[in-house]
Amino acid sequence: MKTNKFWLVAALTATFVLAGCEKETPFDTQSQDDQPRILVPYETKDGQIHSTVYNPAPYVDSVIVTPSAYTTVYWYVDKVLVNTGTKINMNFPTGTYDLLIEAVTTTGKRTTRTGDLSVRPADTDPASPAPAAGRHLVPNTSATLSGANLTQVKKLILSRDMYSEDTVCTIAVSTTDDASLTFNVPALPDGKYYLRLQDAEGHIYGADVIEIHNASVALSGFSELTPNKEWVITGVDLANVASVKVDEITITELVATETTVTLTAPDVAVGEHTVSMKNNDGSDVLFITEEGAVAQAKTVVSEETTLWTGPNYLLWNENRVRIESSDMAQVPAGAVIFIYYEKLPAGHEGYYEGDKYNEYWKMKVMTAWWTDLFPEFEVTDETANPYSFTYTEDMKAKVDEQNALSVAGWGLNINKITYK
Repeated sequence: MKTNKFWLVAALTATFVLAGCEKETPFDTQSQDDQPRILVPYETKDGQIHSTVYNPAPYVDSVIVTPSAYTTVYWYVDKVLVNTGTKINMNFPTGTYDLLIEAVTTTGKRTTRTGDLSVRPADTDPASPAPAAGRHLVPNTSATLSGANLTQVKKLILSRDMYSEDTVCTIAVSTTDDASLTFNVPALPDGKYYLRLQDAEGHIYGADVIEIHNASVALSGFSELTPNKEWVITGVDLANVASVKVDEITITELVATETTVTLTAPDVAVGEHTVSMKNNDGSDVLFITEEGAVAQAKTVVSEETTLWTGPNYLLWNENRVRIESSDMAQVPAGAVIFIYYEKLPAGHEGYYEGDKYNEYWKMKVMTAWWTDLFPEFEVTDETANPYSFTYTEDMKAKVDEQNALSVAGWGLNINKITYK
């Protein structure tokens, strides 16, 4: 009887176990009312996404979104919708573009991921990357592009779209060598135009954009001044500048050329001020700022004196900052030197394939002969910015003897060097 009871209990146990292992129908937790999220690609530390490809390779990427069953993904390049779906596989001309990925649910809820797409040239392609400040040109003036392999270029194309389907005009090349190209800026309305390089066989290569201004423009030098010192403002079409105004002080004693305005800065207090410029005919000079082209800009009086302004991306010996001994002569021993820099984000890449900045971040301050003023060091998130050091008698003697003060390193963009 005990045996029968044992088998009865065993049979009941097995029944419960088998019943517990029966496969259930999955329960889908997604809803069209969910707030959409982009899970991949991941953001970098600066909250952006940075994608780099090298021609002729296409831009290939994909996203993971939720709720996936109720979400459509849109890809925008320079604010133009170029693709729909979770995957993209497209070719783009060489250049740097704004990138936006948007996820929209069936109920209209949306989220975005922003960043940039950098398309780099093949080694043998003609190439002319836009400088950090952009290309700001005035009609009926001469302009020069810098780059590589430019002897191949026979024409320039300006267009309203990145693929040159809506061409505005073609421009004959006035002069050319491998590293530079000169052309006459055509008379066009204000606005941004895609710039393309065309070779003798008709192949077209990307070269970022230009911005046309039907007015004189100031590009640099205006954002800070030193009272009672020479002040040089650079730009385009500045030969007719008649006056510079800082707050309520108007300066008419100046020397204006096509590309510079030179004057003695007024005696104003430390702090922020406004600056504006007028031409002989009363028209405004436009200042190119982060906010766009404006008739009145900000200028700052600092207790520091500027020795050098960038930007300059450090590539050890290939691309380093150099301040000649003659310019360093004004810096007394005991002064504090400030180096303003930017850490390039992890994964950022150089212009040509193989130039990578994501390995490490270092700075080396030295003479032109690579004699250390102090040991090179790793730049971390805790490193002071600006980085400062005291310019000693020994440092000054070395710089005087060895031609220049120089800053080298890797993974950094040097923006400005000052002293106080």
